[in-house]
Amino acid sequence: MTEKPKTVQEYIATKPKDAQKRLFELREYLKAAYPEASEELKWGKPALVHNGILYVYAAAKKHISLHPTPSVISYFRNEFGSLISSDNTIQFSLNDPIPEKVVMKIAKQRIFEKENKGIKWK
Repeated sequence: MTEKPKTVQEYIATKPKDAQKRLFELREYLKAAYPEASEELKWGKPALVHNGILYVYAAAKKHISLHPTPSVISYFRNEFGSLISSDNTIQFSLNDPIPEKVVMKIAKQRIFEKENKGIKWK
């Protein structure tokens, strides 16, 4: 029986090389947006937390997903509509670099709403 990853690094290491590359990109941008945040696994997926969850992200077969909050998704629905796959999910293709500007806008909005409006993740 394969052991479940216990750290974000272990989680990323279990993924195919193309997914690892995109996960490292996304992780770098999210950490840069809020350096004080720490990494944890939540529900088996990488998460950045600081007095609560900021966002969770994961690798799927054909994409990388970022899960901020439904309010962040709603805020950017018109701007990033093609990347939005549900009320709390943004998907990035494994075939293309993770768009840093998009991630930073999403991350900063999530940080703003958490710190200024008290909006919690889920």
